[in-house]
This record gives sequence, structure tokens and C-alpha cells, in this order.
Amino acid sequence: MLETTELLGQIVRLCAEQKSGTLFLTTTNNKACHIVFDEGRITAMAYGSVRGVAVADLLPRLPVQSCQFNSALRMPLSSRALLDDDGSVFDKLGLRRGAMQPVVTSSSQRIYRGHPVSVTDKAQVIADNNESKAVKPRKAKRIYRGQVIED
Repeated sequence: MLETTELLGQIVRLCAEQKSGTLFLTTTNNKACHIVFDEGRITAMAYGSVRGVAVADLLPRLPVQSCQFNSALRMPLSSRALLDDDGSVFDKLGLRRGAMQPVVTSSSQRIYRGHPVSVTDKAQVIADNNESKAVKPRKAKRIYRGQVIED
């Protein structure tokens, strides 16, 4: 189950990174919640028969099982789900829009199924007594069903 702080952190991160798409949430009782983003703004929200800003009141209490963001899809929700201003959503969630800072992640740090996976795409340069030597890039670990496969 996804903690409320993780969910709110994901929403803040998507807004800070100016993402467009739909955040799909699935609850433990198999109900769907959709949050539509457009260039970092929340434009629509829907959960069951609840639409619009009213979803923000329910969001902290939802037992979220999983969430997935799809940047290729903007879910077409009814006009009742549209928001005029996403500032009211942040007010209801107890978040400040001005406090959002983009999350800086290392290019070699990736997350796969909740576990950090270290991948180096470029050759690393190691300085040793003011002499640099190139090191071959490491291959990504092969993972099958959450287990690292040794070659």
C-alpha cells in the first residue's frame, strides 16, 4: 500500500517537473482515481462519482494500492472533473505550490519496482594522482521478477 506522503510527493514532483499526462491510482478495493496534469498544472480529478476539487478532500484518506503515471495519455474526463485553478487542490491537500522544487536525481540512479538500480551509461573518468584513465561503462543489471540475475 502506498503511503499518503509518497502519493503527495509524487503529485508535487509531477507538478514541479512540468509533466503532462494522467496519474492513475488504484485503491485496495479496486477503484480507480485519475489525476490529469497539463504542463505541471492539475487540470482534472475523478474518483468514482466524485469529480473535481472534491477529490482532493478524499485523496489523503484513500487506501492507494498502486499508482502509475502515463505521460502519453491525458484521460478525457467529464466537464464536472475539470478544475479552474489547481491552487485550491494544493490548499485542500495542505501543500504550498511555491515550495515545490524539482527533484534532482542522478543520471546513474534509476528506480525499478521500488529498488534503486545503478546504471552508468557513459564512461567514467577516475582521477588518480592527476592522471585520468577511462573506465568501461558498466552494464545494467538484469532483473527478472525483482531478482538480480547474475551472468
